[in-house]
Amino acid sequence: MKQDDLRQALIDGTIHVIAQNGLEKATTKAISKATGINEVYIYRLFENKEMLFEKAFEYLDIQLIDKALLHIDIMYIGEMDYETRCRIYFLAIWRFLVGNRDEIFMYVRYYYSPYFKKYSAETHKQRFVPLVDKFRDAFKDEAAVWLILNHILNVMLDFAIMVHNDEMPKEDNYSEHVFRVIYQSVKQYFRKNDNSDS
Repeated sequence: MKQDDLRQALIDGTIHVIAQNGLEKATTKAISKATGINEVYIYRLFENKEMLFEKAFEYLDIQLIDKALLHIDIMYIGEMDYETRCRIYFLAIWRFLVGNRDEIFMYVRYYYSPYFKKYSAETHKQRFVPLVDKFRDAFKDEAAVWLILNHILNVMLDFAIMVHNDEMPKEDNYSEHVFRVIYQSVKQYFRKNDNSDS
């Protein structure tokens, strides 16, 4: 197996192990067993377990940012009212979150852990810069765009985990409920306030 393939296999295995068992039980032995790759390769390719966790989170973080940027053009379709554009954009991201159970469990477990603050918080914020820049014109000048987008992400992750835990339904009417919760909490900061916001 090529080195890049080994790295990816270990990242995929780490995502699965953390999603299933949590960070505490994601030992190098458990990851080795899950992947069928000798434990020694973890230390050859990642130096230590913490770096492997960091790279697994980075892999998922990039996927999420890419998905968010992929659909950003919807926000600039002038023929639709602003609330409709926000709803379509939200649904594209929401479907990604509820369609990737292991990935979101791992993402959330790491995101709310001390590992994130120590190893990944700053690079995570830097990764969001292109998205913040794309959204800057949508919000009033005084709005803290990074904080607003961070709030939206946190709320979406919390609701997505409830879906994955079977505490909430996956149906469209629940998706609409999640959208309404988020939209009502941030619409005051939008530069554009048309009749759909009243």
